[in-house]
Amino acid sequence: MGILGQISHLSEYYAKQMFEPYDLKPGQAGILVVLSLDGEMSQRELAERLNLTPPSITAAIQKMEKMDYIKRTPDPHDQRVLRLSLTEKSRAYLEHIKEVSRQIEERIYKGMNTEEKLLLRRLLTQVRDNLVEGRSPDIWKHPIKL
Repeated sequence: MGILGQISHLSEYYAKQMFEPYDLKPGQAGILVVLSLDGEMSQRELAERLNLTPPSITAAIQKMEKMDYIKRTPDPHDQRVLRLSLTEKSRAYLEHIKEVSRQIEERIYKGMNTEEKLLLRRLLTQVRDNLVEGRSPDIWKHPIKL
């Protein structure tokens, strides 16, 4: 496994440990953050925002609804569409999620000065852009299937 694979694996493992006390998985925390930033949206809109297929987040949404993190309400303009929104419980956890995210970032950048952090961010952005460059322009229109 290459260094990027190792970093990805280790950061996912660390994030799982950090979110465990809140009974959340990192992806579920990401869903809550997106809803807090963008507001109420449909499952399809959320999937597009996260670059996933709607079916791939269905299970997460169902679990989060049962845990009272998300509520689904009919769209007032189209009763076939359900709008996802945060609950009071999830709003209360948002500060914890932000703190866990800050701790993860602190751990990732431990021992680096500001210049090194900026350089790493620039280099990783370049790696991402290099990978996207070789793909069709609509790469982000083809969601990842989990």
